[in-house]
Amino acid sequence: MNTQVFQGWLPSLTTAVGCALGCWLAVSQAQQFQEQRVEQLTDEVGALRRAMESRAHAAGAGLMVGASSPAASGQGRLSGEELEAMALRVATLLKASGGAVVGAHEPEASAPSVPELSSEQRESATRVGTMVDRVVSSGRMTAQDVLEIRRELAHLRGRPEADALRKQLIVAINQDRLIPAPDADGLP
Repeated sequence: MNTQVFQGWLPSLTTAVGCALGCWLAVSQAQQFQEQRVEQLTDEVGALRRAMESRAHAAGAGLMVGASSPAASGQGRLSGEELEAMALRVATLLKASGGAVVGAHEPEASAPSVPELSSEQRESATRVGTMVDRVVSSGRMTAQDVLEIRRELAHLRGRPEADALRKQLIVAINQDRLIPAPDADGLP
């Protein structure tokens, strides 16, 4: 009996030890990689700092020989393009290392401007809004209601107003405040 128990536990024990060893190796390698990236980033920042200090010293030497101020001559100050390039490089290194980039200068995709509603679209939006309010307040939506709402929403195709009205219906259904008709062919 003892041999059978020992044979049953031995594979489980070796599996557990193997899993623990594998996890430890994975974590230790990740830590080594992270330390290497930190060293690389430290070297990069050091190089940038040395470059800035050498520019500052060059600008200071220019003052001693009678040059105009560094701001006026353009020396000692990094141009906007140089600062942008440095910031982009640091952000790229941080992203590559998996670190968080706070305040990264990435252009946001601007939302396309939505043109104003035409008078026909405004009337349609008013009618469909009234219909949606009516079905939500009644708690029931018939197949006829679905068809009428679809007909009016067709005039608002691709408009945020139509999306908002659909969302209002979906939220009411999800909150059990609106029960769609079983014979309706989908939602508006």
